[in-house]
Amino acid sequence: MFSHSRHRLAGIFFLVMSSAVQSRSQTIEEGLDIVSGLGPVTVKSEDLGGVQLGTGLWEYHTEITHDGTDSIRAQLPNRSTSSLTTSVEGPAIISFWWRISAQRTFDTLYFRTAGDVGFIQMPSDPQQAPTWEPRTFQVDTGTQPVEWFFQRYSSLPAGGTGEAWIDQFVVTPIPNNPALQGAVENFTHELHSTDWGSAPFDGALNSSVAKSGPVDPGGTSSMVFEIDGPATIAFDWGIASDPTDNSFLQFLVDNESYGSIEGNQDLHRRAFEVPPGTHQLKFAFVRDASSGDPFYAGPSEGYLDDLVITSFGENAQLADAIDLATGVFSNAWTRQTTTTHDGSDAASVSAPTSDVARRLYVKIPDGAGLLSFWTKTNVAPENALFRVLVDGTKVLERTDIGDWRKTEVNLSAGTGRLLEAILFRDPSSNPTISSAFFDEVVFLPGINNFQPDLSIGPRSQTPRGEGFFNASGAGQQAVVRARSRRPVGLYEIRASNGSSSDRDEIGLRGSWSDRDFEVLLVVREDGKRLNYTAAFKTGLFSTVELAPTESETHEIWVVRKPGSSSRSHSLRVTGRSTTSPAKIDVVKTRLTITK
Repeated sequence: MFSHSRHRLAGIFFLVMSSAVQSRSQTIEEGLDIVSGLGPVTVKSEDLGGVQLGTGLWEYHTEITHDGTDSIRAQLPNRSTSSLTTSVEGPAIISFWWRISAQRTFDTLYFRTAGDVGFIQMPSDPQQAPTWEPRTFQVDTGTQPVEWFFQRYSSLPAGGTGEAWIDQFVVTPIPNNPALQGAVENFTHELHSTDWGSAPFDGALNSSVAKSGPVDPGGTSSMVFEIDGPATIAFDWGIASDPTDNSFLQFLVDNESYGSIEGNQDLHRRAFEVPPGTHQLKFAFVRDASSGDPFYAGPSEGYLDDLVITSFGENAQLADAIDLATGVFSNAWTRQTTTTHDGSDAASVSAPTSDVARRLYVKIPDGAGLLSFWTKTNVAPENALFRVLVDGTKVLERTDIGDWRKTEVNLSAGTGRLLEAILFRDPSSNPTISSAFFDEVVFLPGINNFQPDLSIGPRSQTPRGEGFFNASGAGQQAVVRARSRRPVGLYEIRASNGSSSDRDEIGLRGSWSDRDFEVLLVVREDGKRLNYTAAFKTGLFSTVELAPTESETHEIWVVRKPGSSSRSHSLRVTGRSTTSPAKIDVVKTRLTITK
């Protein structure tokens, strides 16, 4: 079918015939020669300052190709970047051809996966023309992100451009290997590897082990699999290698190292734990890139045997112990009623043996809000510590024998969030047993549910809070000792806006007895020290408007009055949000006068 349109030129009419069916634009996937198996493709180009460009995007191309048909190309101006991100399903071997024509040294084309990176530049020999080069990478189980990133630092020649091409992208799945399953006595989970295999081994459970493949110096041999947590993973592992080099066998969870061994070690037992969710696990033998002992003729390989994976579900009793309905997991913590904060029950754990990590997992709602919990520890700092993580970030660490302490964490919205409470004990032979208690976990939803955060300490020292985040009402107290000849306590108080999104002012009010001591709030302005004590005592003093997470620091002086013989003084400081008066934080000071 044809459509007709008329254009008038100098009184003459022309009849133009045009096809109603337009040619179809070719896609990135077609240029890469992979029409299925890729996740959503995103392309972006920016200058080095992060400003998006209208040019330089990766696009379908036919003039320069490796397969003689098509490819994709990014043509970039000076001092700019162009990226292409997508995903593939693993475990798989991915391969492609690439090429670059740009300034030597200054311009680079990178390829990145979750666990690896590679790059290509122009040949170092100016007489050598750019050529196509093949690359191969391995990706682990699950949906894995991949990215090509073309970066140009060149400024010359003015108005110059650089080009990069990619062609023939292939994704080859790595199938399950039943021989590996038999070697480690585990047919429940699929095991994937291109080079690990089953091998006889004296002392193994069934006289055979999974053995890493042959690798050259600097190479890696890996075996991957996927499990759903929470679960305990136990196995026997060993290693044989040149004792003069640094080869090692590593166990990784989601590409994070959980443990490694090196040198020459017989099979021995290890156990680790993974949190709720789906996880990618990997055993990787990494051979040292150095030549080591030139006369070493022994093996360089890792061994794995007797792989046991034990899943565990939610624990209703533990949820009740920390005052939640659901979403609590542990195979080490227990509910008890002897040591509690709420007078009813709490979760507790001890570490009677060395080299352990006793974990408690708590699912956190997705919305923004304020998370709080109470902890009590009986931890020997010489061989143990207690730590709380939220989404992998440390929010509390204790190495003390102390009372109940409250910690608050301001959270923006997120998904799949998790709190981990962990009691660690190191591998030393120190016999001291440590314990920890956990109670009253509360999540108050709402993006505006952020508290002011006060912290206080001796002047010229960093004011410290009870946790790494807001520690509202936790009994935080700064102690200063002064001699009778100069009975003055000097403190610094920091008022912080705990919100990640909203501005706020924080009103400060001090409560103290002025019978034997005077208290001064000293504010530095324009190089001068100003006395705001009257406003401080009546609650009329407030900070300037603070941006999210911004803070303001002032001095508090506590001075014993002449003629007084009192040897101690306490001051309570309340910080209150001026925009939301129900949001408060409290800290205390204590001054002790020595002879």
